[in-house]
Amino acid sequence: MNSSNIEIFIQTLVTLLVLMDPIGIVPIFVSLTREQSTEQKKTTAKYISIVVALVLIMSTLFGNDILRYFYIGIAEFNVSGGLLLLLMSIQMLTTDNIGTTFGQSQASTYHGGRLVTPLGIPLLAGPGAIGAVIIYGQHAHTILSYGLILIDVIIASFAAYIAMHNAHHISRFFGEIGIEIITKIAGLILGAIAVRFICQGLIRLLPGLN
Repeated sequence: MNSSNIEIFIQTLVTLLVLMDPIGIVPIFVSLTREQSTEQKKTTAKYISIVVALVLIMSTLFGNDILRYFYIGIAEFNVSGGLLLLLMSIQMLTTDNIGTTFGQSQASTYHGGRLVTPLGIPLLAGPGAIGAVIIYGQHAHTILSYGLILIDVIIASFAAYIAMHNAHHISRFFGEIGIEIITKIAGLILGAIAVRFICQGLIRLLPGLN
């Protein structure tokens, strides 16, 4: 395994964990599953994490083909994906307790279902995460590097499962303020990642900037 493969593995994993924000999903999960039994909550967490993993795996394997079909280059996708991530970052930094607010407003609607929407899609496997695996997939030129990205997807999905499975314990441990702080830090990291994506795309589109 060479250094480029290790770099792709680490960058993809960090990006997915920041975008999916497993800790940040806890307040929403707690609120939306408050009417479920313990076993139902475990089943819901498992179902959502499986769906998220499948969506991201399909995006990793076929995302490049989708881009080619619509005649979209990696530079354009870098810029648009970066702008999207930047907007998500700003929302994470400026919205107060978005998870708890959303969860309370939607609990009565979703408490009896599998919660694939909104927890799985778009909160976990959202446009940001899907765009990230497509972009990193563009830099994967070997079966090994593709495999490492798929492993990242599985790790990130499993992290989300662990967070949801232990949502009530995590929520009590960190408290609302602790989870809010974690979300803000994640927003800062996401903003930095977004700027890097945008710069990479602009340098390809406008070589004179290099």
